[in-house]
Amino acid sequence: MKLGVPEVEPRCTVTGMADSTIKVPEGTRDHLAALAKERGTTIGALVAALAAEQLTAEQTRARVAESRRIMRERMHSTLTDEEFDSTPHALERVYEIAAEKAQNTLRGNAA
Repeated sequence: MKLGVPEVEPRCTVTGMADSTIKVPEGTRDHLAALAKERGTTIGALVAALAAEQLTAEQTRARVAESRRIMRERMHSTLTDEEFDSTPHALERVYEIAAEKAQNTLRGNAA
């Protein structure tokens, strides 16, 4: 107890989610409520799902680094990080080339 005020544990549901309040415009709240109702869920679950889909900058960096590592390892690529960074959509293009090679191999026309 601090200064006569009892300490209170944050309320949590059985699923381990803490109660939170966020301020959004009324139209946004109504839109979230409609989406949640259509999907048979709650606004909280909808917001949690939307947040889970968004990567932090660190998560994005880690995912890019891992994708490049795998590409270098499995595709024997020699592209440097600087080359990746200076070439728009380099990784996507590498995947396209790999897919084309795989299709050709499956057709018996290996290039």
